[in-house]
Amino acid sequence: MSHSTPPWGDAPPPAKPPLFTLRTLVILFAAAGVGILMGALSFMGGVLIPLAIVTGLTASGATIVGLHAFLD
Repeated sequence: MSHSTPPWGDAPPPAKPPLFTLRTLVILFAAAGVGILMGALSFMGGVLIPLAIVTGLTASGATIVGLHAFLD
């Protein structure tokens, strides 16, 4: 006769922790949004594409650092 539930002595295996926490995801999504927005605005303002990409990457990095310090 098999049991549908485990015996009392057996504990279920511990759950794996998530790959990213909610805080990390919020920071990364905000940084991606700010970076894309700043890159697009720079390009529409007449900046060359490589410089607009650098602007977006710089804005993303600054957003990550700023939100990390702000949310602590």
